[in-house]
Amino acid sequence: MSSNYSRKGFAEKRNVILGRVEDTLINKVSNILLRMEAKISQKTWKKLFDIAEDLDKDGAYAPAVNAVRSAFEANHPHIQFLEIVAKKSPACRKRLISNFFLNAVFRGRQKRKEFSRSHNTPQPFFFVISPTMKCNLHCFGCYAGNYQRKDGLSCEVIDRIFEDAKTMGIYFVTVSGGEPFFREDLLDLFAKHNDIYFQVFTNGTLIDSTLAKKISQLGNIAPVISCEGFEEETDYRRGRGTFQRICQAMDNLREAGVIFGFSTVPASYNFSTLLREEYYQFLVEKGALFGWFFQYIPIGFRPNPALMLTPEQRVTLHDRIKEIRNKYPLFIADFWNDGPYVNGCLAAGKTGGGYFHINSSGDIEPCVFAHFAADNILDIYNRGGHLWDALNSDFFKDIRAGQPWNKNHQMPCMVIDNPHCLRSVVKKTHPYPTHERAESIIEDQVLVNHLDDYSKKLGTILNERDELFPYEETKAAVK
Repeated sequence: MSSNYSRKGFAEKRNVILGRVEDTLINKVSNILLRMEAKISQKTWKKLFDIAEDLDKDGAYAPAVNAVRSAFEANHPHIQFLEIVAKKSPACRKRLISNFFLNAVFRGRQKRKEFSRSHNTPQPFFFVISPTMKCNLHCFGCYAGNYQRKDGLSCEVIDRIFEDAKTMGIYFVTVSGGEPFFREDLLDLFAKHNDIYFQVFTNGTLIDSTLAKKISQLGNIAPVISCEGFEEETDYRRGRGTFQRICQAMDNLREAGVIFGFSTVPASYNFSTLLREEYYQFLVEKGALFGWFFQYIPIGFRPNPALMLTPEQRVTLHDRIKEIRNKYPLFIADFWNDGPYVNGCLAAGKTGGGYFHINSSGDIEPCVFAHFAADNILDIYNRGGHLWDALNSDFFKDIRAGQPWNKNHQMPCMVIDNPHCLRSVVKKTHPYPTHERAESIIEDQVLVNHLDDYSKKLGTILNERDELFPYEETKAAVK
């Protein structure tokens, strides 16, 4: 017993020492960023690379560090990110470094590994939570349009979820909806959990200068504003006047020194606009640093397969996005075409960069776009359980067992790229649909036939391309 106690005591002391070393290193990075105002010198870059390598004890992030080093040597536009971040508010700079890079990426990775070993669970990097489905817009094709528009999860339940997440080693949380900023109590939760980094998907219409300043002061919130192109495309989907309101929201966030991004749904009505370089110039000028492209999926409010990009358009747009990445300081994550960077599907809490979704009713879905669940967080808490209990349902385990669904990771999705896989998993494990008509994606014969034809044609196109892999861009997956 004394031997075991000695080993345990040694491990605890070692962890304390390592924690202090990490804190020292992160303080160095924070001080560098807080002092920077002009172009970053080569000496400063060298210091940052050295610190990153010191933090990455087992070399898990070596590919990413090396990729950034190569980008620096080639004077890639993405190198401007750090210089732009250095001009943001002190709280935003500090929380990006301490919460995202230290807690979520470096320190959280070891904590996730240890938790996984002790609780026999996978190691998701993050999750999405939708505290409310209330929204002031009625966008056609909204993935969340058929959920009940009610108050949603209580503040106490959300607080408990965040505590469970940190116990698991998760310090990066994406907040969706509905419109998250309808709930003013969320800011109190963000303030309480000031060691988590929150990415908040929002329609932007509620972000006035007062809210932007509050976000800036907290520092641990990165808003992601929905934008479908220019005024014509955005107002067509989201309602007249929406584009001007989100432009003002971006201006408010930029002036307050907030780190923020954008979210666009590529669809038939905005495809040509998303090929135009002017769209990305506009986003950079507004102050966006990153963005997400989510291919339209025929789910939610009035699903319409005609809104989907054709397979040819999807491939063409992804080629265009790769060009834009090499030209502007604007990183665009292209769901689902960027599957090669993360080895395919991320659903059901996959170890590594994986995630899951908790909707406003508490249902725990494998991803934002697969509206089926085997567990509800309210039921789990009522019986004395924890968030991680949902990760080992037969539904989630069967999904993880099937990943990747396709050897071509540019076709990672079990909903649109491999629709037979979703149908098979649901039939085998019998999860329940999380809103009315959710099962139409696997039962409506029109949708079923369309997705089967779509995925077959996409596979043919990709297989005929001369070069599928590797990408010339960074292939460093988040661990």
